[in-house]
Amino acid sequence: MRTRLALVPTLAGALLLTASLAGCSSSKSVGSSDGAGSTTSVPESTSSVAASTSVPESTTPATSAPAPTAPSGGSSCTDRSPSGSAVSVNVVNGDWNGDGTADSALSWGEPTGGGANWFVRMQVAGGANSAIALGDLGPSFAAVVGRADVDFSLGAPAGSNEDELVAIVGSNAAGYNLGVFGVGGDGCAFQFDGGAAGSPYIIPVHAAVATTSGLRCDGGMGSRFMVRLEANSSDGVNFTTNDIRIERTDGNSLADGVSIPGTITSADPGFMAYQQAECDGVLFVGGGADF
Repeated sequence: MRTRLALVPTLAGALLLTASLAGCSSSKSVGSSDGAGSTTSVPESTSSVAASTSVPESTTPATSAPAPTAPSGGSSCTDRSPSGSAVSVNVVNGDWNGDGTADSALSWGEPTGGGANWFVRMQVAGGANSAIALGDLGPSFAAVVGRADVDFSLGAPAGSNEDELVAIVGSNAAGYNLGVFGVGGDGCAFQFDGGAAGSPYIIPVHAAVATTSGLRCDGGMGSRFMVRLEANSSDGVNFTTNDIRIERTDGNSLADGVSIPGTITSADPGFMAYQQAECDGVLFVGGGADF
């Protein structure tokens, strides 16, 4: 089962972030768009690098979902695997602990009769597998879509430039909401929050006549980071824009950082960037992506 939303058609191309945004900090890299950064959409089965899970696609409600279990090896991470009734299983690869070995991640739903409970599982080769329960998302769904990096810094200590996971964690009539996930120092998966309130940090990727939003990975001066994009218009043709750097404020939190304002028209090839999610040539949402 694959759930889709129709986004507004756009033109090809993407804007580069200005040098002043890139120069505002040290940060982290996404690397190339192949290898561990590739996205594989698997609606009927999963094939992962760090662990293998065979899950037939099914829409039959599960009578009982497997209880969360702690993985072997003494880890305290909470884990679970898709049941035989799991739906909308997706797989992507990344290096979640920065050790240079490809890891993987899964997302899926467990039918409940009237809906589904959704999960994201990060699988670390040679380490722990751990799952995050997103709960019942109503008419929406969850799907892992790719890897990114919020704080790559050239010359950082070995193992500190790990990838972060990007996943759809909700949707509405305008588009999708993205969440960012990582592996902590304890080896367990977590979802980045937006600060003291503890609510998840959400990146909207929406396309409407007057307001659009997107995500791009960018960098400079030995850093890589993620940029949240906004565009607003009163006539659907001329847009004011903001390119907002996403800052890692502590181990588990993200926040909007420096913002670069600008203007663009809907006819500009670069306008596409303001209604899609893309990292280094890999489309997560919009354009020719699966979502």
